[in-house]
Amino acid sequence: MSESDKKIELISKAFALKNQQKYQEAIDTMKSALEINVNTHENAEIHSQIGELYIIINDLDSALNEFQKALSIDGTHKYSIQKCFDIYYKKEQYQKALYLAQKICENYKNSISYLNYFKVLYKLGKNKDIIEIFNSLDEDIKLEPNILYLISLADEEKREQVLNKIVEIDDSFEPANLDLARIAFKKGDWNKLIQCCINLDDSISDVAYFLGMIEARNKNYNKAIEYLISAIKKDNNKNDYYYDLAKIYIDTTHYTEALECLNHSIKYSLINNTKENLSEKYFLSGWILYKNSEYQNALLNLNLVEKNSKFYTNAKIIIQTINLQNENLPKAKDILENMYKSHSDNSILLDALAIAYKNLKMPNKAIKIYSQALILHPESIFYRLELIDLYIDVNMYSDAMTQIEEVKRLNKNCVSIYNSLTRIYYRLKDYKNALDSINEYLKLDKNNSQSYYFKGLILNDLNRFEEAKTTIFNAISLKPDCAKYYYQMARSYEGLNDLEDALLYSKEAIELEPSEINYKKQGYDIALKIGDKEQVLLYEKQLKRSESILKNPETNL
Repeated sequence: MSESDKKIELISKAFALKNQQKYQEAIDTMKSALEINVNTHENAEIHSQIGELYIIINDLDSALNEFQKALSIDGTHKYSIQKCFDIYYKKEQYQKALYLAQKICENYKNSISYLNYFKVLYKLGKNKDIIEIFNSLDEDIKLEPNILYLISLADEEKREQVLNKIVEIDDSFEPANLDLARIAFKKGDWNKLIQCCINLDDSISDVAYFLGMIEARNKNYNKAIEYLISAIKKDNNKNDYYYDLAKIYIDTTHYTEALECLNHSIKYSLINNTKENLSEKYFLSGWILYKNSEYQNALLNLNLVEKNSKFYTNAKIIIQTINLQNENLPKAKDILENMYKSHSDNSILLDALAIAYKNLKMPNKAIKIYSQALILHPESIFYRLELIDLYIDVNMYSDAMTQIEEVKRLNKNCVSIYNSLTRIYYRLKDYKNALDSINEYLKLDKNNSQSYYFKGLILNDLNRFEEAKTTIFNAISLKPDCAKYYYQMARSYEGLNDLEDALLYSKEAIELEPSEINYKKQGYDIALKIGDKEQVLLYEKQLKRSESILKNPETNL
């Protein structure tokens, strides 16, 4: 076999090893071919192939060395020049990359050459040079989308104009559409934003975020939440999407979820040392905690609202309300009523005053205040839900139904309305519709113990004890420390004539809430049915003690 044939055989073997992903063996075989000094001009190509193999195994220094050897043999070897440029660019050695980019453009005046040239000029901050060279190019190169995109980065004044030009040429060009979407969102140009998003994939975190904000604007809250959660998963905390997700949760009265998102958003602000919207985040967290009666945690957040923030006055109103509630709720009401005389359009004040009226069992006054708040904010789901509950409390079912229809219009998937409908139908003894409504609720939220309890209560009233038992078991599984769930389970077992188990659940209810006289009456009745004289006597004593306390509370001091 001739030296030439032996060299060809080694090169072929190296390519076969490369196809088998045996890269180091392929490199060694190629180097063996170099040792055969036949037609040394071909060695430029062999060095180039070895360089490519080094790139595959991510050894850039060795790759660069091979490409330079190729160029020492053939100074015009196009592939090696390009690969040297790529490596210098990747290693951020931009001056060396610039020299090669200029050399490439001298010999190959095409769009790829100028794209590389502009890329490295942009990294070096030479935007004026980019624009000057661009203006001298042939028209066909000027219309290349990748070239134009770099011009959009280099020329801030004409950026949007250039991006629109790119989309005219190629409406599927992703970077231009994405930048235009960001510009449109910042401007509040929703039509343009929608147009850009049509041409983008929602696997991009920003796109999922934009689609979520579009859905929220159209009041498709469930879809909005879905998109924003998707954006958060894709983004890995590069952006503060939690902040907008929290506001959507607040708008839909999902306060637990909103608070969790606000906590994430506050952490983002602190880690990234940005104060933008931080006072609002503290305020919203404090407001939710206040509504949940978690007063100490509410105060911690509200006291962090800065004085120059537009939320400072409202934060102080809530702080004052909390401090007064801890001391004297009627006094707090009086102070809030005085503040109301001069701040009747302050939503936070209206909310605080309405809560005071609710806590003082003054539902009609609370209805008046929430109605006024609703005039100021007719799109508010929160105020409507508060009114619905109050209307039900005072038996104004027709008014409650009117508000329920409005909430359906604003957010057809609002889960709370089905709970309200259940309450109304149950009070009207329309058990069929009550059951249908609570089932609708459970389709949307399978993790609410209270709803399983409510369904079990209805089923017990319908004497469907076996179904009731299964349903109430779900409630207990979700919240095992709630006495009334055990009371209701005892009803189910009693209805099924399983008195021993009924008594066990009744005892559990009494242990969890020993002050509730109805639980003791239930235990007494079940023990009486069993004929357990010892238990009957025990419950008689407990009932007498409870009745005595109710008649003379001071005897319990």
